[in-house]
Amino acid sequence: MAEARTGLRVALDKVADGAFIGWCGLHRWDPIFRNASLGYCLDDVAWGHGYATEAVRALLQWGFATLPIVRVQAEVDTRKPASARVLEKAGFMLEGTLRENCIVNGEISDSWVYGLIEREWPPPASVVARVG
Repeated sequence: MAEARTGLRVALDKVADGAFIGWCGLHRWDPIFRNASLGYCLDDVAWGHGYATEAVRALLQWGFATLPIVRVQAEVDTRKPASARVLEKAGFMLEGTLRENCIVNGEISDSWVYGLIEREWPPPASVVARVG
């Protein structure tokens, strides 16, 4: 993705022991429309420790400072409310639901669509405190 200039994916390692716990990335970067999609995936043992929230905020900080983007979008399986909270903590707003748009482990699932506009970054402390 980096070579094709369509996105960037970074590995997430625990500082304490260097163990790989997942990845976070900006992909489908479109320099004409100035938008990108955000994605992340963490190992089950890393859930609930704030790693995804930390990674998403760091990647957004880098993305808005480095790339000419004005909007970042993310989709979340509706059966994963904790993942939706990660986005909300980073300032994303729920924009809608895509019905039966993906298959996860053989099951048809809906996705929530979240969006974040550059002018809303970083989120006010009150939003982070309210959601977190």
